[in-house]
Amino acid sequence: MGKVRYKVFLDTNVLLDVLCPDNRPSSEASRIIFQAVYSGLLEAVITTQSILDAAYILSRIDDHFDREAFGRCILSMMDFMTVDSIHIFDIRDAILRPGKDLEDDAQAEHAQAEGCDAIITSGRDFRRRNDGSGIQFFSPEEFVELMR
Repeated sequence: MGKVRYKVFLDTNVLLDVLCPDNRPSSEASRIIFQAVYSGLLEAVITTQSILDAAYILSRIDDHFDREAFGRCILSMMDFMTVDSIHIFDIRDAILRPGKDLEDDAQAEHAQAEGCDAIITSGRDFRRRNDGSGIQFFSPEEFVELMR
């Protein structure tokens, strides 16, 4: 197994890229990132909020959503990733930010608290941030290019 070189926060849309039954624009890049996590090249953090949001979204877009299969996938991910709840402190700090998107702000606060080097997200507004925290924002495609 390779040495962990980088700690990344995976936004909800990256999780959806991997779990969605239909290919999404960033699916291929997100799968490569997950493979890097599984092989130990990356350390990854996701939140319970992202898991719940992904389950909700998938159950609404897929008439054949298999909750048990989804659960098995998530349990498998827990063996390779850090899965955390967003803390009240993350929410407090997010509320104090001047941004418009409380959910993105809370995710960013949590990523910073976890010591992540980067946030990987397909959200364009999320990626445009420069909040002075030192955390870099990448699309899945940008991050795969960086890994190469």
